[in-house]
Amino acid sequence: MGILLDNGKYQVLENLFSESGYTASVCIDIEAKSNYKPLVFNIYSDPSYISAYLPLYYRLISGGCSYFKRIISGDGCIMAVFSYHKGIPLTDYLKSLPRDDFEARARAAGLFLDAALELDMLPPALAVSALSPPNTVYDIRENVVYFNFLVKPFTSSDEKDILTLLSDYLENAFVKNRYLPELASDFPARLKDGRISGLVAVCSEWRRISAGALEEYNRYKEESFLGYVKRKSKSRLKTRLKLKEND
Repeated sequence: MGILLDNGKYQVLENLFSESGYTASVCIDIEAKSNYKPLVFNIYSDPSYISAYLPLYYRLISGGCSYFKRIISGDGCIMAVFSYHKGIPLTDYLKSLPRDDFEARARAAGLFLDAALELDMLPPALAVSALSPPNTVYDIRENVVYFNFLVKPFTSSDEKDILTLLSDYLENAFVKNRYLPELASDFPARLKDGRISGLVAVCSEWRRISAGALEEYNRYKEESFLGYVKRKSKSRLKTRLKLKEND
């Protein structure tokens, strides 16, 4: 039997991360009988970590995060408990898809952004933790994107990092290829350079352009190679003209 926590109520199945003063472990509630849903325990024993993170977790008690379960005081530590979800890291799932299958990639991006909307209500440190690979996972059976909250000490709390992580996932989704719609290829860059600001705005913008991007993709799939060459030539000319205007 693994290590027991909280007076024997929880059993440790796996240690995900450990450093001085902090451990993240997957546990189950052994008192739940057959309903052994996995949980992730963020265990802070360093006093500076406890003073930094305890107020943050107390903010979640009143709601706002469906993943958060409870905060437990232990022997010289605190344990922040979240639901844990198995699945393929989203970055790995995107790498497994054919580069030119925009329909599947757009579907995954939509699931990801829909799930990420909940993160807008959380402190940036929690959102950054959830978005940091491999904590964002895709459940193939349920066709849902989930987040695992491994909140390592002194995780960045800069909201800019949230948009950077979002754009990184979208760049992995919308890799360059012959059939990639311009609406999608430009989308991650608009996040990075600040043309789209805020998580809600990002999700709303994708919903606005996603149908048009799919139509664009379907047109490209039907064009001849000569048509593709002409389209790229026009695109390069358009780019050069824009650069001249900005000079």
